[in-house]
Amino acid sequence: MSNERPVMPKWKALILASRPPFLQVTILPVSLGIILAFYHVGHINWLYAVLVLLIACFMHLSVNLVHEYWDWKSGTDNINVNAMRPFTGGSGMIQLGLVSPKEELAFGLSLLILATILGLYILVVLPVVRIPLLIIGAIAVFSIIFYTGPPLKLAHRGVGEFFIFLNFGPLMCLGPYIVLTQRIHMEPIIVGSLLGILTTAILWINEFPDVQADASVGKRHLVVRFGLKRARYGYAILEFLPYIIQILAVFLGLLPWITLITFLAIPQAIRNVRICFENYDKPKKLFPANLGTIKNHLIYGLLLILAYILIFVIPINPYLGS
Repeated sequence: MSNERPVMPKWKALILASRPPFLQVTILPVSLGIILAFYHVGHINWLYAVLVLLIACFMHLSVNLVHEYWDWKSGTDNINVNAMRPFTGGSGMIQLGLVSPKEELAFGLSLLILATILGLYILVVLPVVRIPLLIIGAIAVFSIIFYTGPPLKLAHRGVGEFFIFLNFGPLMCLGPYIVLTQRIHMEPIIVGSLLGILTTAILWINEFPDVQADASVGKRHLVVRFGLKRARYGYAILEFLPYIIQILAVFLGLLPWITLITFLAIPQAIRNVRICFENYDKPKKLFPANLGTIKNHLIYGLLLILAYILIFVIPINPYLGS
């Protein structure tokens, strides 16, 4: 058996280390923020729309790289025998010797700086909404630096899941909406929260195979704290909670009733939870749930987008009681 390292250009290895396929969890809420802005005001600045999408994507790729550097530093990715890359245990680019840890960190910080520069441009040209955008940007930068970075190590303290929900949920949808409408509205907060919960579910189920390695280096996220058997119930809540919230929001007239077409995705959620409950302690058999949770987020998000498109093309009264 050959012990030779795989050959790959450095730039390609760095891109793979940033895990661009996971940009789904950024692109969907940002797109919905843009669609909601157009839906509410009837026009948007497409240059600003592209800029906020780029900012969000650069920040997402940045946190993947910075987070992987600190996981290498703590040792969890190096001892993780249950890793199912790229879903759990990092990208593996460091372990394969294709990039150095410092190269990953430098690339991640470069993307963060680029996103910050673009964000500062937005703040300069849109002074009316400078304060809320500054707050959203500050939370994002804080989360990227300290998610697994010292001294805070948010993921180690059992609050990493909350920051994932916050950044990839309400803030990811509200930010573009504010840029494009220069106001704050409840609808993008609710819509973003629905996707944020499902993004947290992706993180949650991906923590199952990592639990032994993470616990051994003191990375005590919520799955470690609850234990695999009890963490199953947390995962089930995350998979089904968006549907409950959505029903309440529609009933209260906060979301269009046509958004309930997302219930077409619920069979996938049920399948994921069943696999998790049956195979929570068997990483290889759990893999369909890891993949299925990403699929559920994608289907749900696309159905939400479709719902708002249908409002444009079909003459319907979208809100109950209006």
